[in-house]
Amino acid sequence: MKKRELIRHERELREAWQVSHLALHGAEVDNLRIARDEINRRLNEMNELRSQITAERGEFLRRDMFDREHANLRDGTDSRLKVLEQAKSNLDGRVWAIGAGITILTVLLQFAMRYFTKG
Repeated sequence: MKKRELIRHERELREAWQVSHLALHGAEVDNLRIARDEINRRLNEMNELRSQITAERGEFLRRDMFDREHANLRDGTDSRLKVLEQAKSNLDGRVWAIGAGITILTVLLQFAMRYFTKG
């Protein structure tokens, strides 16, 4: 009877092992599926990021184009600034000349009034 109990006990152990072994493999399959889904999600996000970077890269200004346009603007600004500076200098010179003329005229009028008027 002892042998029969040992055989029955061994059979129960094997059946329990098979059930737990199948459950273990089922959990492994679930874990692999979850890991695969997570990797696919991350890869999709990386692809979206790559697409976004590619799209934004097309919106950036190239360095050589920036340098060329900046030089054109600088040269245009310099030439316009020179014209404005010349105009201001001419105006300043005219104001000084008018001021000097008025001063000389005032002095001559004072001189004339003093020596050529009766008094």
